[in-house]
Amino acid sequence: MAGIKDIAKKTGLSLATVSRVFNNSPLVSPKTREKVFKAAREMDYQPNMMAAALRSGKSKIIGVIVPEVNNPFFSSIINGIELQLRHFGYNIIIAQSHDSTEDEAKALESFVQLKADGILMSLAKETTDFSYIQSVMKKEIPMVFFDRVPELDPINSVVLNDFIGAHMATQHLLDQGCRNLIHIAGDQHLSIFKQRKEGFLKALKEHHLPITKDTILELTWDMIRDTVAIKNLLLRHPEVDGFFTYGDEGCLYLMNVLKPLKVDIPSQIKLMGFGNTDFSGLVDPKISTVDQKCNEMGLLAAEMLMKNLKRNHIVFTQEVLSPQLVLRESTQEG
Repeated sequence: MAGIKDIAKKTGLSLATVSRVFNNSPLVSPKTREKVFKAAREMDYQPNMMAAALRSGKSKIIGVIVPEVNNPFFSSIINGIELQLRHFGYNIIIAQSHDSTEDEAKALESFVQLKADGILMSLAKETTDFSYIQSVMKKEIPMVFFDRVPELDPINSVVLNDFIGAHMATQHLLDQGCRNLIHIAGDQHLSIFKQRKEGFLKALKEHHLPITKDTILELTWDMIRDTVAIKNLLLRHPEVDGFFTYGDEGCLYLMNVLKPLKVDIPSQIKLMGFGNTDFSGLVDPKISTVDQKCNEMGLLAAEMLMKNLKRNHIVFTQEVLSPQLVLRESTQEG
């Protein structure tokens, strides 16, 4: 099997120069880098990453923890993270918490044991005790949180302005003539869903619209139970003309709940989602939503982590992205 000495001999470069190429040194010119990589491909050379990690004290691994990879929102963020980290020669290992505090803690501990150079993380829905997160932070492993962040200070984080996004979404429904709105709320353990609810309520208060115990509703995700609950809600309040849901997946689910109730969207009831996930523009009717800027969030989170790794000490930064409305058929007739 070819080794680094063989590549040096083939290219006529010094062993130190070839080594710098595989260690992603900025001191190597693009021409030299390509010459080494070409020789490595021809000789079927595979660099020993573990040996390199032992020599440099860097694993070149970044741990990424998300609630679930099959969620379109998180898969888009992971794509942004990977695009950014690839340029710095880092590999990512993805762990799913499945919204479980226990699984999240295990994933964090695994990354500590693997000696990951840094960790990117979005909080599990269950998590309310942040002590194990604080214990990892005390080890001075750079961590950046995105979207769902713990209520700790200071932390590195990249988030969307969820309050403003929800306010904009609700204002759009009001601009479309809706006056009797319901908010399908997300889990209130998470700050993002609290802020979306508050943004919704703020818009209603600004327009002096009534807020009752039925104004905020949480789904059970049991189709039969939720269909009965929505049917009873509409019987109590036939004047309801719009729903703002905490996320696009909730909006799509609500569309399926309303279908057997023979509710026409958007002429009878208008629906507004949140997230701008891929499927929101593919369903019928297409879902009006708030662009959560997933890809940009992933890129910024990875960039923030890289800046801390380059500094060799942690500087705490918070990035807040501005939301943008994406208007489609679920709120607009014709």
